[in-house]
Amino acid sequence: MIRKVKIVATIGPSTDNDKMVIRLIKAGVNVFRLNFSYGTHESHFASFSRVRRCAEKLNKEVAVMQDICGPKIRIKGMQSVREVKKGDLLTMATNPTGEDFGITYPKLIEQLDLGDEVYFADGTVQARVIGKSSGHIELKSLTRGILREGKGVNIPKSGIKMSALTEKDKDDLRFAAKIGIDLVAVSFVENANDIITAKEILKNHGSDAWVIAKIERKGAIKNMDSILKEVDGIMVARGDLGVEAGLFSLPHLQKEIIRKANEKAIPVITATQMLASMLHSPYATRAEISDIANAVLDGTDAVMLSDETAAGEFPVEAVKVMVKTIRSSEKEYPYHKDFKGIDTEAFAHSAAWLSKFTKCKAIASITTTGSTVCQIAKFRPKKAIYAVALNERLKYKMALVWGVNKTFVIQPNVSESNLIYQFLKQAETEQQYLITMGSKTGKGTTNMIRLIDEVEIEKIFNRFES
Repeated sequence: MIRKVKIVATIGPSTDNDKMVIRLIKAGVNVFRLNFSYGTHESHFASFSRVRRCAEKLNKEVAVMQDICGPKIRIKGMQSVREVKKGDLLTMATNPTGEDFGITYPKLIEQLDLGDEVYFADGTVQARVIGKSSGHIELKSLTRGILREGKGVNIPKSGIKMSALTEKDKDDLRFAAKIGIDLVAVSFVENANDIITAKEILKNHGSDAWVIAKIERKGAIKNMDSILKEVDGIMVARGDLGVEAGLFSLPHLQKEIIRKANEKAIPVITATQMLASMLHSPYATRAEISDIANAVLDGTDAVMLSDETAAGEFPVEAVKVMVKTIRSSEKEYPYHKDFKGIDTEAFAHSAAWLSKFTKCKAIASITTTGSTVCQIAKFRPKKAIYAVALNERLKYKMALVWGVNKTFVIQPNVSESNLIYQFLKQAETEQQYLITMGSKTGKGTTNMIRLIDEVEIEKIFNRFES
């Protein structure tokens, strides 16, 4: 059976060459992630070009996702490594001197109140605000650990006023628009305005890239419904989310985020430490296999590898483990989810449901925006989904969407029969297809489902080729 859940792999020192990119695509990678926390525009353009070149060589539609770093807050001005014991007092200052230390976003200090908690170094050191004066915060350590320059800082408190887009991020977005990046992941999203701003920058520079919100802050959880109205995709970024929301909340939050994204027909990626042991081992742990399987059963569209493929010793093996785990889990997947919507959703649901009772090879959705394809994927049909795109750029975005097995590109502005003919010329003709399309173009205009069998296919070819 065709694999439905997609795989995102991060390019890094271990994989940034043609040979490895080709091996990863052959192993099953659908989307390559470029981490803009590292590297230069020149190095990222080289990686982007490499993916395009290798994918074209293999005749595969592989997307490229930019992951902008966002306002990651780090310790600044700490003169030496500091061993912290439980009960120790720490002073954080906007202008640190001596024993004080600062952070890379000093305005945050003014927003903290007595009783607020501050987490350092991925939550290994936790402290509480016990005193506040102009430009200074006094903290009492709740745990023991090590602090040093550059370690991360997390504030679990929601409502912090801090834009998700730094000046560097905005410059990176303009660069993404210039080279034609397909997907953009925005880090540390707090509310829908962060997504709107990112989309405006991309649009103003000629890009129609899908914008993906990384859910890793408490504020994003609180504002999830409004964020879902603006985004094209969601990422469950379990690293910082685990620090800010608490490790023991992660399993529930993952399921809830995926459920809400599924309901809105928005692609969702599950990320962070999915195969962390494979950084240095060719084998996954039982817990990691279970983690991937549970994400698949939760309803994720894609699973992501970070360090495992960027810096790991066994990147190709990690992808192969993911493929095997996904295939095994999909045998138990609850296909054909319940329908509760109207309009385009009704046609998408009908197509997914009809595919269960026909001999069609695939559901072929002729689409301008990809919206109907996402709606069909929402209902998790067992049959393959073909995206028949009316523009070249759309074919790469479809690489992220659950169940989309192939993408075809056809010319718009012709009759309905001609659109179908263009698709059939590229597909296997000795098959049946369920085709969805609209009498108009644009998002939400799908209003037709048509079952095309071998006899009708022959008639269509006779009409256009005789």
